[in-house]
Amino acid sequence: MANRGFESGNVTWVATAGVITNSTGQTPRTGTFYAWLDGYGTTHTDSLYQQITVPSSANTVTLSFWLKINTAETTTTTAFDTLRVQIRNSSNTVLSTLATYSNLNKTTGYVQKTFDLTSFKGQTIRIYFLGVEDSSLQTSFVIDDTSCTTN
Repeated sequence: MANRGFESGNVTWVATAGVITNSTGQTPRTGTFYAWLDGYGTTHTDSLYQQITVPSSANTVTLSFWLKINTAETTTTTAFDTLRVQIRNSSNTVLSTLATYSNLNKTTGYVQKTFDLTSFKGQTIRIYFLGVEDSSLQTSFVIDDTSCTTN
């Protein structure tokens, strides 16, 4: 992956306007830029993706990123706001949903998330983040330091 910490802006990422930012409203894990999906407290959808070609010669392929979730939601049982981590093809068809996080997964800081993408070797894929927020009470999904490594 290129521009793994978002320091060069939208150069290699395709994002909803304002997602890649150096705003002081959140804090990056490293550097000065990060990706901030949702956090509006109104009905809103944000997306962020990078298209990559996974080498067919790879033995293992690992996606990693750091995620911070903060929320004004007070429920401990209902997922009102969600972030889906998906693999899509270049036509934007969902091939796999790796994880779904929500306001129920709030964190006190950044937490590393890791996924095995070996089944996608030899393919051109999109590493896709989709944040969906309901009509009230913000949830922010903050991503930094992404990587996709092969062995």
